[in-house]
Amino acid sequence: MPSPRPPQPTRYAIQKARGKGWKTLEVGEELAHAKARFDRMVGVNPRAYFRLIQLDYNADSAYEGMEFNWMLIELHDPTKGGSTKAGPTRGASVRPVPKPVPTVPRKPTGGRKAREPVALPLRIYLAVILIGTLAGALAYLHFVGSR
Repeated sequence: MPSPRPPQPTRYAIQKARGKGWKTLEVGEELAHAKARFDRMVGVNPRAYFRLIQLDYNADSAYEGMEFNWMLIELHDPTKGGSTKAGPTRGASVRPVPKPVPTVPRKPTGGRKAREPVALPLRIYLAVILIGTLAGALAYLHFVGSR
């Protein structure tokens, strides 16, 4: 009979939304310290989605300390104007918070796309064409002159 695994301490993780998932930025064992770091990260980047979660060791896992059950403690949603405290929400899979769809009504364009003036890098285009022409002329003179 295998020996029972020793109990693991409860840990707290700070995660930031990245693409279609969450990236763990920091893991600690004290809630007060994790909460202070969470508030600081939100203060540094208030336009990003952050969450503070509690990680409980899953003793029934076959992965030897690699699987945790998590519970959301706090979520910072910049579209809602700040952090929201969460109740006992548990889950095993994580999905990113969907980005809000703009609700500003658009002006009718009459079936045509609105055109915006865009500055073209004409100097760069002209320089590339001149350098290419010069290189071509030199190559032509080199091969014609060698006959």
